Amino acid sequence: MIEYGIFKQRYSMTNKNRILKKAIGCLLVTVLMLTLFLTGALDRFENSARDRLYRDFGIIHPDIFVFGIDEETLIEFGPFQFWSRQIMADAISILNSEPGWEPAVIAVDVLYSGYSNNPEADEALVWAAEEVGNVVFGAMLSKNYRGEVVTFEKPFKELEAVSVYGILNTIVDPDNIVRRVEVSPDVFGNIEQTFAEAIYEMYMWEEVEIPPGISNPMHLTFTGGVGDFYGAVGLGTSFKDIFDPDFDPSFFADAIILIGPYASGLMDSYFTAADHMNQMHGVEIHANIVQMFLDETFKGFAPFWVNLLILIMSMLIFSLVFLRFGDRISGVSAFLFAAAYIFFNWWLFTTGTIISLIYPPLSIIVLYAFSLVYNYIIERAEKKKIKDMFSKYVDPKLVDVLIQSDATHGGIGMKKHFAVLFVDVRGFTPMSEKLKDEPETVVHILNDYLDLTATCVFNNGGSVDKFIGDATMALFNGFTPLEDYTYKACKAAYDIVEGAAALNEQIKEKFGFGVGFGVGVHCGYAVVGNIGPHFRKDYTAIGDTVNTAARLESNAAQSQVLISKEVVEELGERITAESLGEITMKGKGAVEVFALTGVH
Repeated sequence: MIEYGIFKQRYSMTNKNRILKKAIGCLLVTVLMLTLFLTGALDRFENSARDRLYRDFGIIHPDIFVFGIDEETLIEFGPFQFWSRQIMADAISILNSEPGWEPAVIAVDVLYSGYSNNPEADEALVWAAEEVGNVVFGAMLSKNYRGEVVTFEKPFKELEAVSVYGILNTIVDPDNIVRRVEVSPDVFGNIEQTFAEAIYEMYMWEEVEIPPGISNPMHLTFTGGVGDFYGAVGLGTSFKDIFDPDFDPSFFADAIILIGPYASGLMDSYFTAADHMNQMHGVEIHANIVQMFLDETFKGFAPFWVNLLILIMSMLIFSLVFLRFGDRISGVSAFLFAAAYIFFNWWLFTTGTIISLIYPPLSIIVLYAFSLVYNYIIERAEKKKIKDMFSKYVDPKLVDVLIQSDATHGGIGMKKHFAVLFVDVRGFTPMSEKLKDEPETVVHILNDYLDLTATCVFNNGGSVDKFIGDATMALFNGFTPLEDYTYKACKAAYDIVEGAAALNEQIKEKFGFGVGFGVGVHCGYAVVGNIGPHFRKDYTAIGDTVNTAARLESNAAQSQVLISKEVVEELGERITAESLGEITMKGKGAVEVFALTGVH
């Protein structure tokens, strides 16, 4: 039999060619992932993944309180847009009403940029802010589509003179999530304070000190979630509570009090990295920023080039891994890298640096997926090519077995019960002598006979083991599982003898003579596997069962099928057989044989 390994070597894509094509594919995948990174196509998923991994709520600072202008307050004082500034002036005065027990900071998240139609209320607000000097008001920037500052609105002149202001603007990312904060923004060439910076500096009597290397904007660390600062001490700190007769301002001595919109109708709420489902009010966001300054939990984003370098190096390294190793090792390596990278990313975040989270592991997964698909397509194409070529020489079922097991590496062998059929062309040698000057004719006639035997074997589920000159050896239940295999072996033998009659008529008409078949069938246990030296193996069956079938065939007359007693006993009335008595077989002595005369 033609060795499978020779065909595999001859018709498989060379290893060098496979690696080259796979390397080109890996390069294209790398270019694709770099394009996605450079264009920010997956930034929404990157940010969302960071929000979940970096979420780490802590303990709210005991000196930070939020008084919300909530629905109850609006019921008490009416719509906010119609409020007199006297209300806020009175609130500030009440909070500062206990000498020596005043809050350290009263931060009002409201913009008072111009004069109202009530000068007395404006004066009252100025006087309340000036009395203790612990009030921070808001300022606002407006920017154009390029992010350039167009206008800068500060508290009106008299109020600015007696208080401190800070910029209220919040950074909202393209996915409408607040997750970053800018400090000390440049406004028309001047460095200004943010609202949270102004609160911190008034509280601590020092400027916010940002560690070297922290980016600006930086990551916004959320200590509290939605509603956590509101009513932080269990008092239900609604703005209207300040005006309650039982309100005790001394409780908030040396504390930070933030006053700001807390009603949904006031349009000052945002989705944040802390909660994608529920909006957080702006005053709570400022409270979180203040706490971040106090806790010094500064987290900066790594430069763009660092993330780009990490991505490129990861993809180059794993491209080499996927080119060098098989799918199993590659898969384990990709999984371990992804897990280790996410853990490293989280650890790096705890130290204050944020690098790209999803791009490197996702790129490796995409690379691995490409590697799997590429290997599958190439192996499938090669197996088909090998099978198509190899099947011209041996049974296609055997080709499937060899490809599945890669039988050239040996080690395949098993003992099993099956039926063996031997068939030999009777009269072929004399015919060859007559046609010795016409070798093409000899080959043509032999191929016709072998085609008949192979077709009969295949039609009955058998497998051709080998062609030996003008003889054929076939197995039933040998290479692949087959039910009722002994009966099907007899049926194939009977079909061969019957089919030979029609074929002989054609041969006689063309060449003036015909030939016939002698067939032998036996069943029993034998060994099936790779037989032969390491450089030339034959996947076949060996054993006494095979030898007995061959000797039955050698004793068969032209157009006769000889079967063993074991076959007769197994099939019983399903066949018709005539005992021919005993014949002597080498190594077995006298053995009773039967001529098969019918298959039912």
